[in-house]
Amino acid sequence: MLRRTFSFLILLLFVTPAACSEYDFTVEVPPGKFQCFFQPIYNSKYKTLEIDYQVIDGGDLNINFMVLNGADVLVQEHMKTDGSHKIDIKDHGDYQLCFDNTFSYQSRKVVFFEIFLFDADGNLDDLDIAKYANEDKLLRERLESIGVTLSEFHATANRIKGSLNKIEYHQALLRAYEARDRSIMNANLERVSFWSVLNAVIMVAVGGVQVYMIRSLFEEDSKIGKILRKT
Repeated sequence: MLRRTFSFLILLLFVTPAACSEYDFTVEVPPGKFQCFFQPIYNSKYKTLEIDYQVIDGGDLNINFMVLNGADVLVQEHMKTDGSHKIDIKDHGDYQLCFDNTFSYQSRKVVFFEIFLFDADGNLDDLDIAKYANEDKLLRERLESIGVTLSEFHATANRIKGSLNKIEYHQALLRAYEARDRSIMNANLERVSFWSVLNAVIMVAVGGVQVYMIRSLFEEDSKIGKILRKT
């Protein structure tokens, strides 16, 4: 029965939906477009907003970026490949994250960005396992019988969740870096392939012209040969 109780708590830790304090998106900004995304913040416990973004595909991998709260411009960057910003939340409302690709007439941009909401202690929301555990009146006694208090178990579970959040964050960054590197590699491959084919065609054409002109020198009826022999 005790094993089932632990299994139930661990299951809650991993399968219960996480609190909405972290988000990640991959969006496409068409050429010549200005797109904004809204993050509503009305909970007073949130004190810091962190935004990380990275252009992973399209053109020269750059974009203009802005963060607004109402009419106030909190962050503004021009022609950046990536960026990371922490903003103190002083006013509640809908924060706008805007990506400006109006300077590009042909290249669309693919942008990966993440949003984190931190409390006053710099922590993301933690899943309150205790409120689930307290539904079992005998759970506290069972845990204490093996030398584990409910608060200790709760703290350990939250540390595990915090570590998993960090792992997920770094994995998302690595995926974004990998996507950007793959995009650069494909663009370089296309450029190298294009110029290689073009150079090969030019070399074949020049070689053909040279062979034709040399043959013309030895043909009495060739007009080109007559012109070349005169020169």
